[in-house]
Amino acid sequence: MNHRSRLISPFLAHRRRVLGEGGAGTVQQKLLQKAAAETPVQTAPKRFYRFGHRVNVGGYFVSPKWFDQELLLKEDVKLSAACLQRPDGVVSQANRLFNEEQERQRALVSRIEKIEVILEKPFPTHDDVVLMMNRSISTPYDCAAHISELLRNRSALAVVDGTKSWHMHQPLENSCHLRLLHFKHDDPMPVNYAFWRSCSMLLASVVKRAFKEEHPVAILSPPMSDLAGGSFVVDASIASLPDTWTPTTEELRSFTSLLWDEVTANRHFERLQVSADTARKLFAGDAKRLAQIGEASSSSDTTTFTVYRVGDHIELCEEALIASTGLIGSIFTSAVHRISTPNGGTFYRFQGVALPRQLHINAYAFSLIRDRAKQLNSVGLS
Repeated sequence: MNHRSRLISPFLAHRRRVLGEGGAGTVQQKLLQKAAAETPVQTAPKRFYRFGHRVNVGGYFVSPKWFDQELLLKEDVKLSAACLQRPDGVVSQANRLFNEEQERQRALVSRIEKIEVILEKPFPTHDDVVLMMNRSISTPYDCAAHISELLRNRSALAVVDGTKSWHMHQPLENSCHLRLLHFKHDDPMPVNYAFWRSCSMLLASVVKRAFKEEHPVAILSPPMSDLAGGSFVVDASIASLPDTWTPTTEELRSFTSLLWDEVTANRHFERLQVSADTARKLFAGDAKRLAQIGEASSSSDTTTFTVYRVGDHIELCEEALIASTGLIGSIFTSAVHRISTPNGGTFYRFQGVALPRQLHINAYAFSLIRDRAKQLNSVGLS
């Protein structure tokens, strides 16, 4: 052993006696184990909402990790209901039937015939445009795409021959005058009503799949377009929920996050005209819709019904809806109210508020609109 070894060896021997035979690494592990034993383990509250990006109060996208950290800071957080599940067999069967009927109707067009569509002033500085389109194939959406991408993306609703509202994805049947409406149009009321109905149907699609399997949801109300109430509404019957259930802030956020997912997915509102027999098959598990179909078809066997689909949700709706969810800008679930019926039953009224993507509003003004939308909207309750 050389002179340098004799000087270092006593120090190393002392260090080993203090730290143990394993050296510094073992001490670090022991310190970590000791700290872990002394620190109470915090686990995230059981989450009933879906993995993915969510929206916080300010409207910014936040990660699930951030959301869990926020929940850990609140000891009294109790998430009781909102849980996302994939559509069950009944919904999957209805969507399969919808696809088959859609393909069957498309196959009926065996011969391409031309029609003349006069598009009225697609832009204020433009003249009318004459387009040669295909009967029972071309839609107002196709007509807009022939002019410009801007016109296609902003058009929410069409008007045929100056009187009839026409869905953007509904095939044109004859030569006609066509006017495309957007949210800054000179006469925005038709598209405003379509926008409100579309948001109502979108909220229904979210509510229907937002609860656990032991809480089946039945949508009671059709898509409604009451503007005076300050919110769009959905009435739903939810089985096995406790009478004291009131959605927490986190649960309302989970509903809102689902709405945002549908908006960013830019899903088309698909329209289909079906017979009474097909309508009964589509709504085989919905007693309320079956009663409505039976009442409407009792006077005539040739009665047809208009159905719309957004995502996996299918609904009866005779009035036109907007082209896609991508036309919706800010959208929030405002409140859920428990309503008692005269016969002793109960249902829940979900309320929301939204703005078209084409329109912009001051943040403070929109906060006032959101606060007002929390009040009970009494449309259809009297």
